[in-house]
Amino acid sequence: MIPAIYQGAAAMNALERWQTAITSNLASGSVTGFKKDETTFSSALATTSALQSGDSSSAVDQLMPQATSQVNDSQGALRQTGSALNFAVQGPGYFQVQTPDGGKAYTRNGEFHLNASGTLVNNQGLAVLSDSGPIKLDMTLGPVTVDPTGQISQGDTALGKLTVVDLSKSGQLQRSGNGLMAPADGSVPKPVAAPVIMQGYVEESNVVPLQEMVNLISVSRAYEVSQKLITSMDQTSRSAVETLGTP
Repeated sequence: MIPAIYQGAAAMNALERWQTAITSNLASGSVTGFKKDETTFSSALATTSALQSGDSSSAVDQLMPQATSQVNDSQGALRQTGSALNFAVQGPGYFQVQTPDGGKAYTRNGEFHLNASGTLVNNQGLAVLSDSGPIKLDMTLGPVTVDPTGQISQGDTALGKLTVVDLSKSGQLQRSGNGLMAPADGSVPKPVAAPVIMQGYVEESNVVPLQEMVNLISVSRAYEVSQKLITSMDQTSRSAVETLGTP
């Protein structure tokens, strides 16, 4: 049997990972388009070093708690801004932006604006991409309109269609910094067949602060229980050694 002290320590480690995810969610809860981290718990067989400390005959006794975090891709609430350069995706899909090295990154944050050269960019200054490349606008030519499919027009001139890709079919998501996402498996995401774009709206974070606070309390209580378990096992072992060691 693996001493419970090892399982208690593993549980505390898993709880610390959950707490880290909760803290990140709360810190970014007001960031437009932010997708929260969700933590799941499972059990894994103990390592060889841990098994050497006891009888390995019971598979149940070998199980050690572990935590895994992944991005929750659920839709956040849409908030109307009235800005012609603010867009939100209703349903699946991410906007595509161009990174400084010429690569691609993806975001649900549609708080776009024009830079000094008239290129549509995100909050980090990265060019927003259409099916024909970066989007150039000249506000003297008339108002900018985007239809629900993502087709951009200015006056009577069609300027291209916003590139909206489906990351949900690319496997697990990973963060690539500055609120951007990328497929964890490095695959190239495919365009959404029929995207729904809302002009004059942005998507809020999908973090529910009250739920995160409840989770934080749960972590604190579970961590305290694990601490008490380890302390109790340590005291029991010490008493046993002292008793057996007495002539």
